[in-house]
Amino acid sequence: MRHHAKVLIALALSGAALISGCKLDGLVFSADKVDAYSYKSAIIPDSLRREVQFPSSGETLYGMWMRQPGSAPRLTIVYSHGKGTNLADDTPREHTEAMWQAGFDVFVYDYRGFGRSTGTSEDETTLAADAKAALAYALAQPGVTLDKIISYGHSLGSAPAIALAAATPGLRALIVESGFANGQAMAESADPLGIPVQWLLKEPMLNTQRIATVKMPVLIIHGSNDVLIPLEQGLALYSAAPDPKQLRVVGGASHTNIPMTLGASYATLIRTFASFAAP
Repeated sequence: MRHHAKVLIALALSGAALISGCKLDGLVFSADKVDAYSYKSAIIPDSLRREVQFPSSGETLYGMWMRQPGSAPRLTIVYSHGKGTNLADDTPREHTEAMWQAGFDVFVYDYRGFGRSTGTSEDETTLAADAKAALAYALAQPGVTLDKIISYGHSLGSAPAIALAAATPGLRALIVESGFANGQAMAESADPLGIPVQWLLKEPMLNTQRIATVKMPVLIIHGSNDVLIPLEQGLALYSAAPDPKQLRVVGGASHTNIPMTLGASYATLIRTFASFAAP
């Protein structure tokens, strides 16, 4: 009886997905739109943080540029965040604050349809286009060059971050946190009912295949207690990535709390890796 109920729920959700015309199951690919951003933390002074707009394929994307004080040269992280959130929500905010406290300039942006960004994110192609536009914006800032930029993706953001790295030789490095092996694996991990969702995927989001083509140092970070995207998927990414590469499994960490779990060690981890990745 329970099996029949599960099948009926699966069919109902699948039918709803078809009716709505979605390209990915809502559990996997969901935006978080807002009319205005509200920034809660005072870790980064307002004088060192600015909200910006930039174009991407005819849409207007919003981002947050966070710079270090002074004019000394430093590295820049272009951060691609996860699903169902925006650049002012807790997880992107906590991540970018930790990166900024580690001494990096940080640029976080919202994909089309997320936050205040216009348009609709439909598949990995639109995500990759938005990451490319974010990189172009970062490169237009004073003192920023390709060899000083790290592409960093968390969760869903692993797809555009890896795509950006694969398409942009000359980037300093790629960091993937809580990343998935491919779209189907991510969908199955996010789906507690076991719904067969592969036909909802417009594009396969083959992160393992794409990461194998990057030509820069790679750092894979994954929590041992991640139930949304299990550690096995992070290990698959690490296995597929070419050398030089590093793996950090964070004991006790879940899907979103790796910087908080590591504490001061997070800054040491990404600073040391960035130094290792020096051209």
